[in-house]
Amino acid sequence: MTWLFNGRVALTISKDYGVLQNTTRFTAANYTTNEIYKWEFTIMNVTRNDSGVITCDVQNIQRRAHLSIQESGTVSIKGGNITVRPDEQVFFVCVASGWFPEPQVSWNINGKMADTENYNTTVETAGTLLNSNSTLSISAVQSAEVQCLAKVPALFTPQTTSVFLIVDKTNLQPDRTWLIAIIVTFSLVALVVLVIIGIILFCKRKNANKSSSKGNVMNPSQNAEETHGKDNPGYITNGDRSHSNFITVNNYQIPDMNQTSSDQQNVFKIHEGMTTTTFRHVTIV
Repeated sequence: MTWLFNGRVALTISKDYGVLQNTTRFTAANYTTNEIYKWEFTIMNVTRNDSGVITCDVQNIQRRAHLSIQESGTVSIKGGNITVRPDEQVFFVCVASGWFPEPQVSWNINGKMADTENYNTTVETAGTLLNSNSTLSISAVQSAEVQCLAKVPALFTPQTTSVFLIVDKTNLQPDRTWLIAIIVTFSLVALVVLVIIGIILFCKRKNANKSSSKGNVMNPSQNAEETHGKDNPGYITNGDRSHSNFITVNNYQIPDMNQTSSDQQNVFKIHEGMTTTTFRHVTIV
């Protein structure tokens, strides 16, 4: 049995004598039984350069396998534990450093796998290794354990790291946004109603003043009453021929005017023989 490493002979095994030549890096262990001839080939202190094809040749019957050297690095979540208010949007960043090949990064929330739509991952090169940054976005509904996992195919158990999302529900203030909106809306409606009522009252009053002015022009007697006019007590009708209230004068001269108050009549009397003529002046206030 011959073991070849990338086409070069690394170890030869004899059925009668076993391993013919041991090296510090390549050894073999015998697991042969009565039913099967079995040896295990071991490579010590592997490096990335040891990746390649491993061949087992038994009497020119060859069986090949591919050796892939993978490296696992570290995984951590930036910022540690986070305390937020309810319903806030929270972001967690997981950093997987020093891996080869590119590590597979995933998230668990309270032990349940997070939806891939809630996180995205980017990869950057660091020398011969790779670093992955994954950002998780979730809504803070309740407190939870947030876990980031990273692995490569050769790693049977993924490397993990955890932090806690703490939702602080103490001293919560009720959301009064809707109440403020309702108050503002009703205030605006009330203001518009008051403006409309004011306009209507103003128009009614203006129309009433116009109607009053037209009535005064068409009814002068009413205007006189409204201006507090008084009857002239000295007024005498033409049909009254009584001379009992007159003073008889024997000459033909027109007597002087007897002036009374502005609301009385001025009466002038002229006697010509047996005939008396009365002149009246009426003052209207």
